[in-house]
Amino acid sequence: MAEALLEIVLTNLFPLVQSEFAAFFGIKEKAEELSKNLELIKAFLDDAEEKQWSNRPLKVWLQQLKDAMYEMDDILDQLPTESSQLGCLSSLNPKNVMHRRELGQRLNEIIGRLNGITQAGSNFGLRQVVRERQSEVVEWRQTSSTIAVPQVYGRDEDKARVVEFLLSPSRSFEFLSVYPIVGLGGLGKTTLVQLVYNDHQVGNNFDLKIWVCVSENFTIKSILRSILEAIKKDKSEVLDLEVMEEKVKELLQSKKYLLVLDDAWKRSQEMESGLTQDKWDKLRSVLSCGSKGSSILVSTRDNHVATIMGTCQAHHLDRLSNDDCWSLFKLRAFGADKEERAELVAIGKEIVKKCGGSPLAALALGGVMQSRSTEKEWLEVQNSKLWSLPDENDIMAVLRLSYSCLTPTQKQCFSFCAIFPKDAEIMKQELIYLWMANGFISSRPDLEVEEVGNMVWKELYQKSLFQDVRSDDFSGEIYFKMHDLVHDLAESISGQECICLEKQDLNDSSINPRHVVFHGIDKEQFKKRAFEKAESLRTLYQLNSDEFPFTSRLIPTNNSLRVLCIYSRKIPSFGSLSCLRYLELRDLDIKSLPASICNLHRLEILKLKKLSSLRRLPKHLTRMQNLRHLVIDECSLLSRMFPDAHKLRDLRTLSVYVVKSEEGHSLAELRGLNLGGKLSIEGLGNVGSISEDENANLTGKQDLRELILSWSNSGKRKSVVGAEEVLEALQPHSTLKLLTIEYYEGLQWPTWMQNNSATHNLVSLRLVKCGKCGHLPPVGKLPFLKKLVVKCMDEVQYIEEDESYDGVEAMPFPSLEKLYLSYLPNVERLMKRETTHMFPSLSILFIEDCPKLQLPCLPSVKDLTVWYCSNEQLKSISNLNALNQLHLCDSDQVSCFPEGMMDNMTSLATLEIYSFRELKELPSDITKLTALSDLTINDCGKLECLPEQGLEGLSSLRKLFIHSCKSLGSLPDGVRHLTSLQSLTIGGCPMLKERCKQGTGEDWHKIAHVPHVIVWW
Repeated sequence: MAEALLEIVLTNLFPLVQSEFAAFFGIKEKAEELSKNLELIKAFLDDAEEKQWSNRPLKVWLQQLKDAMYEMDDILDQLPTESSQLGCLSSLNPKNVMHRRELGQRLNEIIGRLNGITQAGSNFGLRQVVRERQSEVVEWRQTSSTIAVPQVYGRDEDKARVVEFLLSPSRSFEFLSVYPIVGLGGLGKTTLVQLVYNDHQVGNNFDLKIWVCVSENFTIKSILRSILEAIKKDKSEVLDLEVMEEKVKELLQSKKYLLVLDDAWKRSQEMESGLTQDKWDKLRSVLSCGSKGSSILVSTRDNHVATIMGTCQAHHLDRLSNDDCWSLFKLRAFGADKEERAELVAIGKEIVKKCGGSPLAALALGGVMQSRSTEKEWLEVQNSKLWSLPDENDIMAVLRLSYSCLTPTQKQCFSFCAIFPKDAEIMKQELIYLWMANGFISSRPDLEVEEVGNMVWKELYQKSLFQDVRSDDFSGEIYFKMHDLVHDLAESISGQECICLEKQDLNDSSINPRHVVFHGIDKEQFKKRAFEKAESLRTLYQLNSDEFPFTSRLIPTNNSLRVLCIYSRKIPSFGSLSCLRYLELRDLDIKSLPASICNLHRLEILKLKKLSSLRRLPKHLTRMQNLRHLVIDECSLLSRMFPDAHKLRDLRTLSVYVVKSEEGHSLAELRGLNLGGKLSIEGLGNVGSISEDENANLTGKQDLRELILSWSNSGKRKSVVGAEEVLEALQPHSTLKLLTIEYYEGLQWPTWMQNNSATHNLVSLRLVKCGKCGHLPPVGKLPFLKKLVVKCMDEVQYIEEDESYDGVEAMPFPSLEKLYLSYLPNVERLMKRETTHMFPSLSILFIEDCPKLQLPCLPSVKDLTVWYCSNEQLKSISNLNALNQLHLCDSDQVSCFPEGMMDNMTSLATLEIYSFRELKELPSDITKLTALSDLTINDCGKLECLPEQGLEGLSSLRKLFIHSCKSLGSLPDGVRHLTSLQSLTIGGCPMLKERCKQGTGEDWHKIAHVPHVIVWW
């Protein structure tokens, strides 16, 4: 981590050495000396980082070095900004002279301090490390085929799958099969392979078995030597590569062999001797001399290794269950003759949860507890940061090994993740923004900084440092988590530099954090002057909390902040925040942003969220020439942007753009911007010409994922260009995933929607208040569409008018999962010509105020919500016989449900009936809902009774909620037969309230068997 920071300082120090400023203040020679010293010490940092865990003075020295480099970086970071403000060095303005002198003095002091620290480093006897791993693997990482664990738990299924692969008859027809086993360090990959290797069926299936521990040193020569030694059972003499290749071929020739390559690593900048495709291709050519059925098992932490080497899909090793981890833990903790005392078992099972399914961690923890016999000692371990201890802890040693193989940039990016709470779900894009803002990553000649961030994230994921990755189908956002053990590693590396204030105080005056996250902390817990002495504080970030624990006056004003989030507080003065790269303003009651925000020339990310009163942006926002991401979300009153957006040439995200007729506010401003993510264009009624429209160049913006085209915010001025012409010219790139069109006043849809040329890849389409269109575009033919919303379109009769669908191959809406239809007074059917195979994937159907709509047979629909439904509509619901949830809401027409409506709903588990104000009785066939577990009846003021007969048919009913049914006089006797009922809630039912009084009410005996009964007014 220190190396990455040193690299940043060196990069920024070089311009200072060459500058007029350095010469003017007589620090040029000192700066040159410092640059040389830092270059020299850079070569020793690898050794220092490795030894610091067992050398306390060295660790202190490294921290002193980092502290000084942080301060140096702060000063260097200000120089370009300050120089531009101070003007020419020859200026005799007294204020400028004093400011320059102050900067010069600060530089002089920190250069002297850093030179002293670098010279002190010579006392630790550090060795210069060339960035190449040793050829020998440290002894504790060497593996063999012998199973070291006395008992293996939870791997029977994994073993069976690997054995099945090796013994499969199909293997007998292949010359060389390679089966990768991938998993985080410490999950038991080696143990699993040992189990397979020693299985008697496997042994009988092969002529020869060979075990090679690869680890970091994946060289053809070392692996061939290991193979020779394994076969010949003695140390092999040093031979030329070509000689070894021939000897291995000779020994393997015509033999059906099993080769284990355990713990293989991919080559990287930090691991020159790791695996590459070229190395593997050469080695495979030597190993392909065996007979058919020969197999290789490869264990690795890296999915890249599996991709390079595997001939089939990798086997990913999952975490052990808590029960299996407990079994391993107690083997060590209690041993054969130590009593398993109940109080220790309870604590131990909580401790085992920290293992996260790692057998290595479970065994190591069991070893820690073996010498502890009192409850107090066990509680101390349970509540301590055990994982931050030095390398006696095997799992942490394994994780530190993973960490040591990262590049300096990856190390810094990884350790920063300690800022998040444990088990937090982290948004990938947000993390990359924070890396950018703190200068951990930067662009390269052929890659933008965001792409570099993606690469770093992917590498950390491939090394299993990130897990539980999920992707939102619609937003495209990627979320992930860190395993607790991995998080502990990040914490142990970052020390006090990264702090998550999560329901705790920051009262330790010795703590000097660089990055602070607030997460659910109360104002009373926050020490108001906590950051007064903080030096080089870089990040003040907020997670999921409405309360920000300090006022704007307490934000540090020492120019060091790079990241700042302000929630529900007064905006601070931005004059002292000249180094800010990331600013988020949320929940502020402001109509406009202060003009001073435009002086944040280094700002790269600006987020404006939930500013419900914000009406305009500052007109000089283009002064922020480094701005890359302008995120505007839930600022509904925003009606005026800044002019000349084209000047922000580095802008990559502009989530809202409002078109105006004035100069500098046209669509042409977007032409040269390489925008991605989400773009909402409002005020399309203000487009002045078709050429302006075309100049937006939406077809060239292939990184856009979501596009909103809206005629809202257009004012009262009559449109110069017709809506149809405007929409035709706004054709997006075909990579677009989400499209919304709002307040469109055209009669026809554009060509690019009619022929699906630009909409082919859509996963979501929203058409809202496009009132003059009498039909929809051919949405049924969109192959990937998962969500469709149609709202407030009075003339539409069918969701799909195309009648050309015929047969299974031409299924309409093949991927649609969610359909939302609202305020469509004339829609009659979903399709003009309904077919057998329509909507094969539809799961959720929401209907609101579509009185004429009749539902066809939709066998895949599981969840149906209907608002303002009629009797005729209710009849058609019986066509949905696979329903799991049915929500019926708000009707003044229905007095009783159609007969037989629920006859076929054998899968219905949840039924909710809301605000059926004329309803007098429930359908008798409700008693046939044998799968029903949750029944809610709410605001049915004229409902007089529940079914008297057959209630015992509701054999699965567990929850019954009755509210605001004032005419309901009693409960039927059949309630006594609801033997599965666990919860009964009655409220706002005056007659039932009296009859259901505990012990004395007339109906109490009917419900006395229910475990949880709540009756309230």
